[in-house]
Amino acid sequence: MKKLSIFAILALLVLGLAGAAQAADIKASGKWQINANFRENNDFLGGGAKNSEENSMNIEQRMRVAFQFIANENLKGVLDLQIGSNNWGNGLYQIGAGRSAGTNAAPTANSAGNGNIMLRKGYVDFKWPGTAVNFLVGYQTISLPAAFGGGSAILDDQVAAAVVSTPLTDNIKLLAGYARPSDMNGAGATQTTTIGSGASADVLFAALPIDFKGYNITPFAAYMNAGYQSGVGSSLAGFAGPNSSTQNGLKGYWGGAAFTMTAFNPFKVMADFNYGKVSYNNGGGNAADGGRSGFLFDVAVDYTGLSMMTPSAFFVYSSGEGGNSTEKDSSGRMPVIANPQNWAVGSFFFGDRDFINGFGTNSGYVRNVMGFWTAGVSLKDIKLVDKLSHTAHLLYIKGTNDADYLKDTNVRAASYGGFLTTKDSLWELDFNTKYQIYDELSVHLNLGYINADIDKDTWAVRDADFRTYGSKDAYRAALALNYTF
Repeated sequence: MKKLSIFAILALLVLGLAGAAQAADIKASGKWQINANFRENNDFLGGGAKNSEENSMNIEQRMRVAFQFIANENLKGVLDLQIGSNNWGNGLYQIGAGRSAGTNAAPTANSAGNGNIMLRKGYVDFKWPGTAVNFLVGYQTISLPAAFGGGSAILDDQVAAAVVSTPLTDNIKLLAGYARPSDMNGAGATQTTTIGSGASADVLFAALPIDFKGYNITPFAAYMNAGYQSGVGSSLAGFAGPNSSTQNGLKGYWGGAAFTMTAFNPFKVMADFNYGKVSYNNGGGNAADGGRSGFLFDVAVDYTGLSMMTPSAFFVYSSGEGGNSTEKDSSGRMPVIANPQNWAVGSFFFGDRDFINGFGTNSGYVRNVMGFWTAGVSLKDIKLVDKLSHTAHLLYIKGTNDADYLKDTNVRAASYGGFLTTKDSLWELDFNTKYQIYDELSVHLNLGYINADIDKDTWAVRDADFRTYGSKDAYRAALALNYTF
């Protein structure tokens, strides 16, 4: 009887745990990616020791899994986790991934290693009782409005934030929030000492989506105050200017609007205007003044009247640096918060959203190449055979940064192949293929070619290798297996 009583208690405990687990419905989703990238001359350097992108091949992997813990239609929690990305044979995917590789070929069985799980998102999503006011509180994706390019060119990243949204009318909604992208004070688990003043960065933002039949326009604004010890200072690529240093914090603001029109079906028109300005805080004792300000404008037209493809034409312009920056304190490029994850046109120089990292070290990500204009055409989602689709891009890219800017010895974030002057230009041709093996599993083959015309005399002021070797065309072939569930 005693044994039976113990088993009964255990059975009741298991049933109780099962009932507790059912208190919230759990939904899982994810995307697992394995990419092989073959590339040559992605830094456009014709030779020399610095040609690190010549004849390289790597295989990389990333696994994302997201869970929704749904209490009811008004309350849920979201947890989004990631392992990777990294190359096979390196870091997370070396011998003994998830354990310590040790000093020999056999991994140490019970030691912590490189297969660590990274938090991408962790937030509570709820409506205030009896209202339509919605709150998102916690670590989440914050992206300012964008109609074209796949995401905001200013801010599109995971960050700790609190966001509230509410309808004002049937057609107008208000969204506002606060984010803290960095806090270097000692309260965090990874900090051992308190740094003190100027150790945090804060962002306030708001947007007003206005949606009528056939039209949508969303004006937005954002403000940032980053202390000089916050880790979000003016030495980062998105904020760097002629007089920036690691001792600068910053104050900045951004504004703009995203516009989409479908009223003239089958034409779809998309346009964005973004403007930003930052001024440096010299809290660290650096007496240099300075800042950065500029804009980005884009417009695109899709024709959606064909069943077998969607033709598209687009134009993007971003302001660049003026003349010799030794005569100026400020940068002429638009400042960029964090590292926008999704903004790209084409699928090579600016990045490839189908792949984990579809570009070279110096190019890719709009914050690194700001100061350019590009015009192009695309044939998207070409469907001639069941389960098989193609996309083709043709782009012309030219810099808007004055070539004399490179003569300044204090230039920051002006890397060869990524920073384009008015004397540098590129032609890009991409042909991408996707085969849908199952509804959840697809294989991709993306091919790219860039004809580079980068001025040797302009870049010779940076390094003699550029004068000796000049620029060289870039090639790319990338194969991906994507499992989405």
